[in-house]
Amino acid sequence: MQKKTKIALIILCTTIIVLAGILIIIIRPSGNEPVETVSQDDEIDNITPTPEPQDVSGPEEEVEEPEPEGLTNGQRYYKDLVAEGSKNILLIGQDAVYHAYDTIIVVSLDEKNKEIKLINFPRDAYIDYNDKILNQLKEADPEKAKDNSIQKMNAAHAIGISLLYKYETGGKFGKVTYMNFWADLLEEIFGITIDDYIIIRTDGFREIVDAFGGVYIDVPVYMHYEDPFQNLYIHLEPGPQRLNGEQAEGFVRFRQGYTPEGEFKTYSVYFRQKNQNAFLKAFYEQHVNLKNLGKLNEIAEIVKKNVRTSVNEWSEIVEYSKIAQKVLTGNYNYSTTIVECEENNQIIRGISYEVLKTKE
Repeated sequence: MQKKTKIALIILCTTIIVLAGILIIIIRPSGNEPVETVSQDDEIDNITPTPEPQDVSGPEEEVEEPEPEGLTNGQRYYKDLVAEGSKNILLIGQDAVYHAYDTIIVVSLDEKNKEIKLINFPRDAYIDYNDKILNQLKEADPEKAKDNSIQKMNAAHAIGISLLYKYETGGKFGKVTYMNFWADLLEEIFGITIDDYIIIRTDGFREIVDAFGGVYIDVPVYMHYEDPFQNLYIHLEPGPQRLNGEQAEGFVRFRQGYTPEGEFKTYSVYFRQKNQNAFLKAFYEQHVNLKNLGKLNEIAEIVKKNVRTSVNEWSEIVEYSKIAQKVLTGNYNYSTTIVECEENNQIIRGISYEVLKTKE
């Protein structure tokens, strides 16, 4: 019985979630740029000072400033992304070559409005950590604190590990320190309460797509790129077509390559995110249905080898299996969202960061 209910969970999560794991970055910073200290200008209130009484008791004791609360300097995204009462699953795609967490997606399940929302986060977004966190990192792991890209969003897990974040005090995910850190960070900046997480190794992606017979999708541009080190060979012509597992991997990872005229072109991060969301939407529409229940045993074996998740307790498995049944029979709507950043990037620590939009 337990195995069957776990498989029911897989039909809901795997068909959307496992695919997120392959959305890996192609271009990575070298990590050798000089380190710069990121500082914040102090705001000075325009008030009239009140004369202080004359001190007759000797030198005043120095008053320590209160320790900052939370993880950031009050960083907050400009709008809400999920509905109240929704179930939110954090999906992390782990790069099989570099072991980087370069895919950050939240699947939000809104039973009240019968909607599944896929929220795609920019991996290079600047996280404005407060001095408390930065100083703790310097003390716990000086070398990592010097990393010029440590304040990128996709480096959050590394900070959580170095700080042993909530290991002793008991975080949301027990002693899984990096996921405790992720959960608190996403709630603080985006107001998203993370209920569970799924970490996906990309090795099984091709097998998953092939097991479902591929995905039919419209390739927007000529995609030609090769990286033998990652065993990545992308050769796709534009236009509607069915992609097998290897081709699908190329489609969701493509960000740069040669045009038909032989010119090497780099596309924006939004171009790739749009393709990722389009692919996941197509997969969902074509394969999340009752007729594919027969493939679950095959998919379960692939998932077992390539997925780590917080969904292990019997009560959680039963809850997700019920949601899965509702999704399969209740005509849920599917939508995608890309988290917005400011138009211009900022150079911090010698490299380029995307800046999250915090105002209308």
